[in-house]
Amino acid sequence: MSVLHFAVLPSKRTPRWLIPVGERCWSYSGLGIYTPYKPVARILKQLLMLFVGAGGASWLRDTVSVETAVNFPLATLVTEITGEMRPIFALSLGALGQYRKLTVQVMRPDGQILGYIKLPLTEAATARIRSEAAMLGALQKFQVLRPHIPKLLHEGQWGEGYVLFESCGPLEPAPAEFGAIYEDFLHKLSDSQPSEKPGLAVVDEVAQRWCETKDRQNSIFWSLGNDALARARRELAGRKIRCGIVHGDFAPWNARVNNSQLYVFDWESASPQSPVLWDTFHFHTQVSALLSNNRHKRLTLDRRKGERALFVLYLLRSISECLEDATAIDDRGLAFRRKLLSEELSCE
Repeated sequence: MSVLHFAVLPSKRTPRWLIPVGERCWSYSGLGIYTPYKPVARILKQLLMLFVGAGGASWLRDTVSVETAVNFPLATLVTEITGEMRPIFALSLGALGQYRKLTVQVMRPDGQILGYIKLPLTEAATARIRSEAAMLGALQKFQVLRPHIPKLLHEGQWGEGYVLFESCGPLEPAPAEFGAIYEDFLHKLSDSQPSEKPGLAVVDEVAQRWCETKDRQNSIFWSLGNDALARARRELAGRKIRCGIVHGDFAPWNARVNNSQLYVFDWESASPQSPVLWDTFHFHTQVSALLSNNRHKRLTLDRRKGERALFVLYLLRSISECLEDATAIDDRGLAFRRKLLSEELSCE
């Protein structure tokens, strides 16, 4: 038998990350699984890394030990794929919700990160991670995208469940401000498989998803959504909408930077034929909701090109996703999107 020792962050009462304890480099590298963007959290992580670098993680109060077989299944899988005989693991337990998954950062004994393993914890999460594996395989066909995305090391049935193992990318966090590095990547992504849809077809797709969440809404919310759909129909009638591959959860915490190039992961929500502007809308909305204290920097949108209607549809679709994940405990994103939708509909 073998015993694995972990530090529990932030605490045993609210565990989110398990960082390996033992060699100093294990703990130091293991902290890479957590990349905060809020200022206070970033400072706390920097302090934690300084402490770990100076004396290891043995001083951390909340720890847990796990007894395993010497060649337990996850270690055996890693050895078969990478050749590493003594893999070290750091774990992210994931956020509560129907798409919850366990993410494992796989390292060599010297702290070098080999990749990330995703183990879905629900049926809905399994479907999403299978979708991500399929999307990563499809994206590898585009040479221009290969430097920007993970390589698929392994995917498939694993025991009674499913596993996805993907390569590690660069470690430098991506900027929180939307700029040229993001625009360059989104241009490459949208140009890889361009398409068009009638505007009203996009409206109908969003309307169908909105209707599926009717039982989770009150009458005011339902009316707000119907007003949004009516406006979109008026403004997009007769228009063609530029579509293509869309990441679906495009945000700074799902990206890294290497030599001024963006590297993007977590393709679970990707779509091959969605309005390309939705990734830009999602980035700004997520950053405003989670990092900017709900202060939204208003986007410059051209109503004559249908951009304002597409933003309204993005908000409605995104709200539908929040309502579908009814088990999620954090509704800040939902409340913020509802506020933005009300503001957009009040503007003529």
